[in-house]
Amino acid sequence: MKNIIFCFLFLACFTVQSLAYDIQKIRKDYIEAIKDANAADKLYKELKAIKNPSPLILAYLGSADAVRAKHSWNPVNKMAFLKQGCKTIDKAVELSPNQLEIRFLRFSLEHFLPPFLGYSKHLEIDKKKILELVQKSNVQALHVDENILKNMVNFMIDSKRCTDNEVSVLRKVIA
Repeated sequence: MKNIIFCFLFLACFTVQSLAYDIQKIRKDYIEAIKDANAADKLYKELKAIKNPSPLILAYLGSADAVRAKHSWNPVNKMAFLKQGCKTIDKAVELSPNQLEIRFLRFSLEHFLPPFLGYSKHLEIDKKKILELVQKSNVQALHVDENILKNMVNFMIDSKRCTDNEVSVLRKVIA
């Protein structure tokens, strides 16, 4: 019996570690995908192949699809990738509305989209939720490390979408 419990705990720990490793790789690959079309296609295919993805994986899948739109020269493909990407990110938010990283991915994507496309409708909602989450939670509860949190906060400040009061709140988070 002890051996079975030990094996179960070992596998559980191994699974948690491999998931943490995978999300770190996905984050790194996503940054590369923003710059490189081949990396965007590769990341999209890898994420699409994941069976039963978590809401966070769904958010990265949608983001990768939207990044593919950025790199596409064909206007029809651009809009198809963007539409599907936004739909997937919206689903991730619906499944996990209080996860900071998911909200941030949608906010950052919508920040860069031209308003006339009609896909920037969650900016204010996501900004408020991000502010609420970073004020109420410690870094561990947010499921991101301090460096990622600092990058998110700095992006929010640099976006110029926050009021002076909101910027003050954000600065306190990384102080």
